[in-house]
Amino acid sequence: MADRVKLPVWGTTAHTYRFFWAERRQFWLLAVPAIAVVSLLSALAEWSVATAAAERIDILIERPRFQELPLSAIMLSALATIAGIWAYVCYSVAWHRSYLVPGENVTIGSCYQWNRRQWRFLWALVKIAIIMALAWMLILVAFAMATGVGAGGVGGFGMASIGPAAMIAMLAAFLLLGAAYARLTVLLPAAAVDEALSVGQVWALTRGNGWRLLGIIILVSIPIGIILIPVAVLLGFAAVSAPNYGPLTSALIQNLLVQFLSYVYIAVGISALSVCFARLAAADNVSG
Repeated sequence: MADRVKLPVWGTTAHTYRFFWAERRQFWLLAVPAIAVVSLLSALAEWSVATAAAERIDILIERPRFQELPLSAIMLSALATIAGIWAYVCYSVAWHRSYLVPGENVTIGSCYQWNRRQWRFLWALVKIAIIMALAWMLILVAFAMATGVGAGGVGGFGMASIGPAAMIAMLAAFLLLGAAYARLTVLLPAAAVDEALSVGQVWALTRGNGWRLLGIIILVSIPIGIILIPVAVLLGFAAVSAPNYGPLTSALIQNLLVQFLSYVYIAVGISALSVCFARLAAADNVSG
C-alpha cells in the first residue's frame, strides 16, 4: 500500500491565506448579506428581550427566564437563531465550493438557496458534534472512575484536586480529541461537493494527518486572532465612548462587528479545510 500523503502544515497555511486574499471580493459578495441579515435579526431579538427585561422590577438581580418573555421576543430569538444557522450552512457550502469547484459561478441567490446539499452539510455538522460530545463524555467518565473525582469536577473547575499525572493525562486526552476533531472536519468539504463519505472513509482518508490537520487549524486561526481581536477591542471602546443612540442601534453595531469577525474566521477555516481535502482526495485517487 502506498504511503499516505503528508499535509504540509506551513505550506497549507500559507496557501490558505493566499486563496482568501485572492478571493476577497467573493468573500464580501457572499458574506455581506449574511452579516447584514443575521446582525439585524439578532439586534432586534436582543432589543426585544432587553425591553421585556426592563419592565421587571428585579432586573438588577435576575434575568427573565425564557418562558417569561413575551411571544414577540421568543419569535425574534428563534428567527435569529434559524437565520444564523441557515446563513452559516449556506455560506460554508458556497465557500468550500469556491475552492473545490473553481469553475462554478456562485451568486448571492445560489449561495443562500437551501437544498439537499445544505441538508447533507448540516447533517455532517451534527454528526461531528455528536461524536465529539460522546467522546468527551467517555473521557470524563474514565477520569472520574480513575481518579475518584466526579465527572463535573473533572470537566469543570475541580482540577485542583487531581494529581499532576492525571492532569497531564487529561491534557493528552484533550489533544487526542482535538486531533480526532480535526480529522472529522474533513466531512464538511466532502459534503459540500456531494461526496457521500462515511465517518470510516474520512478516518481512512485522513490517516497519518491528524496532528497535521490540527496544526493547520490552529495556525490559520492565529493571524486572525492577532489582527481581529485588537480591532474588536478598539471598536468596543469606541462604541462605549460614542454617543448613546439607543439600545437597538448599539445592539446592531455590536452584532455587525461580531458577525464580520466571525465570517472572516469562518472563511479562513473553510479555506484551510478545502485545501486539505483537495490534497488528500487527489492523493487518494492517485494511490487508489
